Amino acid sequence: MIKLTHNLEDKRKVRGEHSRTKILESAKKLFIEFGFKETTIAMVSKKASIGYGTAYTHFPGGKEEIFLTIIKEVLEEFYQIANGEFTVNSKEESLAVTQRNIENFLKLAIKYQLALKVLHEAIGLSHIINENWQNFIKKFIERISDNVKQAMEKGLTRHKDFDPEVVAGVLFYTGEKYMWKVALKQTDKDYRVIASSLAQMYVNGLYR
Repeated sequence: MIKLTHNLEDKRKVRGEHSRTKILESAKKLFIEFGFKETTIAMVSKKASIGYGTAYTHFPGGKEEIFLTIIKEVLEEFYQIANGEFTVNSKEESLAVTQRNIENFLKLAIKYQLALKVLHEAIGLSHIINENWQNFIKKFIERISDNVKQAMEKGLTRHKDFDPEVVAGVLFYTGEKYMWKVALKQTDKDYRVIASSLAQMYVNGLYR
């Protein structure tokens, strides 16, 4: 009897995971095709061939929770760029690393262009999604700030009284602007040209 109960629980768990995967895969396609505003739970349920209530059982927060689950993996790839190990030793080394990181950042914007287009729309429509984006920005800037602090502690910067968070914000927000331009296809500039210009502006402004 115990074994039978376990088997039933295992089957329910597998069915649940299968349904969850179907919801996410269907939602991805619908968000890309119709955008955040026009996509509904009813549309997702129909495409996934599951009950309306089942979708809410897996995602009580509705389409916002579904979208955040989908976009979380994308944002994690972006954050891994900032989270890479880097010890500041010289201006030249910092320039090379900064340019490479910005290039990788913009390459991800190209890779996830369709998903970011939906995210851009969702940020303007959903308080919860906007809040998540602001948290992402905060984490990113904190990580860049650590590098600025390292440079200051080693006496590599032009001024001793730079505010690390402000300096980090200058780099991030400029990079973010071009990330959106790339994702929304509002620029025809090569991402390497953008990365080179931003890296030189940042490093030459910060370092002696």
